[in-house]
Amino acid sequence: MPAPTAAALFALGTSFFFGAFSILVRLGREHANAITGVFISLLAPLPLFIAAALWMRDASWWDGRAIGFFILAGLSGPACSRVFLYLSLHHLGVARTMPLTSVTPLFSTMLAAAVLGERPGPHVWAGTLLIVTGCAALSYKKTSDTSWSRRHLWLIGVSVLAAAWSFLFRKLALTAVNAPVLGVTVSSLAGLFFLSLFRPLMPAAERPRLPNAKAWAFYGSCGLLNGAGFLTQFYALGLGDVSIVIPLSSTAPFFSLLLSRLLLRGTERVTKLIVWGTVLIVAGAALIAWRLR
Repeated sequence: MPAPTAAALFALGTSFFFGAFSILVRLGREHANAITGVFISLLAPLPLFIAAALWMRDASWWDGRAIGFFILAGLSGPACSRVFLYLSLHHLGVARTMPLTSVTPLFSTMLAAAVLGERPGPHVWAGTLLIVTGCAALSYKKTSDTSWSRRHLWLIGVSVLAAAWSFLFRKLALTAVNAPVLGVTVSSLAGLFFLSLFRPLMPAAERPRLPNAKAWAFYGSCGLLNGAGFLTQFYALGLGDVSIVIPLSSTAPFFSLLLSRLLLRGTERVTKLIVWGTVLIVAGAALIAWRLR
């Protein structure tokens, strides 16, 4: 199978796992705060990652430059982006947060062009217009709608920017050493370490707490799904360009929107505006990925 095709398939697998994990985050919000959920979701798949890394270890893996970039990816990805994504899911809901994460390809493509020398064509601008239009639709709020507040939109903004930098660091690391299992293991360990350092700076109500059994069940399952998505994305980035992989990974809103309709009928209100905004954003991501054809 050609590498670009394999990268696309891994990226689509990532979108499915990320869409499913967003539903579990929403369902588990009554059992633990967002930061506790981050810790559990990082810890749950970590033993599997460590075991796989030890089993597959190779002498070429021990490259200081690659490991350094994997650590930076853990700082910007799990440690920063994940925290603000969880907070966004709690405050804005799945149907609004997950589509807004689709603006990530815009920033990741810009970084890839500036740092990696990737040269996406003019279709990126058409995709960008669709993404911006879709985000405007998702951000529109009627006066009578009290289910969410615009003051929480900055949370997803920070998450998106941190994710874009994380993708760049992952690609730089994988260019030096194409070892996705090593990457996901080091990045997860780094993410847990930096989250621990940030704990004293967190508001008291948001600090990690000793979780109960239900929190472990919800966020543990979420962590396994998210860990699978994390790993497939590393494989995709090892095989394809950032400007192709990340837009395809951003089709997760289709899965999260479908699952929210099936599982969150009593919690989430999915309006026509949200549906059309999601369609526009994902269509924009598809145009950015047009170079794959």
